[in-house]
Amino acid sequence: RAHRASTPRAFIRGRDTMAPRTRLAAAVASSPCSTSYDTVPLSSSKNGFGNAPITAIVVALVLVNLAGKCGDAFAPVLVSGYPLTLLALNANDVHMACTAGHTSLVPFVLVAFVRRLMEDPLYFYLGRFRFASAVNVFDGITPGLASKVNGMKRWFKQYASIAVLIEPGAVVCLLAGWSKMDRRRFWGINVFGTLARVFLVRTFGVRAKQWYFTAEVIKFAKAHQGVIICATLGVSLIAIASLVTRCVRVWKQNRGGLASRKKQ
Repeated sequence: RAHRASTPRAFIRGRDTMAPRTRLAAAVASSPCSTSYDTVPLSSSKNGFGNAPITAIVVALVLVNLAGKCGDAFAPVLVSGYPLTLLALNANDVHMACTAGHTSLVPFVLVAFVRRLMEDPLYFYLGRFRFASAVNVFDGITPGLASKVNGMKRWFKQYASIAVLIEPGAVVCLLAGWSKMDRRRFWGINVFGTLARVFLVRTFGVRAKQWYFTAEVIKFAKAHQGVIICATLGVSLIAIASLVTRCVRVWKQNRGGLASRKKQ
C-alpha cells in the first residue's frame, strides 16, 4: 500500500506522462533531413544555444536575401553610376561582370569578396548545430531546398572540398556544417574559391566591355532604360513580396508550434 501511494497515479493507469515530448522528438528525428545530433527545433536552447542567436542568424540571412532582391530591382540604375552599391547589395556573377569595366580593382575586389562571403559562415553554423531544423525552415522560405539537400547528401562527404570551392551557396554550406567539415578547411577553401571567382569574373567583365556585342547591348539598354527599369523593378518587387510572405508564414508556423510545445 505504501508503495502504491508513492507511485504516480498516471503510471498506475498505464499512461506515459512524457508521451507528447517523446512524440515530438520522434517526429523531428524521423525528418528526412534529421541527424542523430539534431533532434531539437530551431528555437530550442538545448546544447547551450538559446533562441536569440539562432533567431538572429535566420533573420540576418533573410535580410541579406532581401538586400539581394533590392539589388536586382535597382540594378539598371546602379550599374553605371553606383557600381559598388550594387555589389554591396548583390555581388552575383552578372553584376560583377557588368561593373568590372568601370570600377577600380581594390574596392571592387573588397566589396565583392565580403558580400559573397557574408552568408556562408552563417549557413555553415546552422548546418553544424541545427541542420534538420534549419533545412525545414529554409525549405518553407525557399521551396525545393530540402529536396536539393537530400539529393546531395549521398555524395557530399566525398566531394565536400570541391563543392565548397566551386559553389559555396546555402545548400553547400549547410551540408558542409552537417558533414562536420573542419572549420579551418572550410574557411581556407571558401576564401580561396571566392577570391578566385571574383578575379575570374572581373577579368571576363573587363574584356567583355571591349567586344562589339557588349557595346551594342549597352547602347540598346540606354535607349530603353525606362522600360528596362520598370520591368526589372516589377519582377523584383513580386519576388520580394513572395519572399516576405513565405517568411511571415514560416515565422507564424514556428511560433505556433513553440507555443503548443510549451503548453505540453
